[in-house]
Amino acid sequence: MKKPFFAVMAVILSIAVPAQAQFGRILLPPRNANEGYETGLDVLRLCVAPEETELLQCLGFLEASNDGLVKERTDAGLPPCYPAAEKVDLVAIQQTLIAYLIAHPEHRPDLGAKVVRTAIMARWCTAR
Repeated sequence: MKKPFFAVMAVILSIAVPAQAQFGRILLPPRNANEGYETGLDVLRLCVAPEETELLQCLGFLEASNDGLVKERTDAGLPPCYPAAEKVDLVAIQQTLIAYLIAHPEHRPDLGAKVVRTAIMARWCTAR
């Protein structure tokens, strides 16, 4: 009875450990969820990283933050931020965020989603 148990545990551990090692850090962040998981500096580091997995995390974070902003504006009956004539994709948002945090280093400790939203609004929403 012990042999099948240990065999199953070995298989589970062999799958779980490489997945955790692949990302290079613990999958569950040690921060309080009420405080947010990423600061502006955390997002900036992801968005300028040479590693593909970190860049993908950056783009996912930007997409989620943007989706929240778009939904909030739609629910409030506000017009879209982005002009129809301009192609705004995640790369444009990434470049905007990087430029914003270089110009405003005082916002790097702020909540990451708030910084993304502020950068988007500073570039696109105020021009309308």
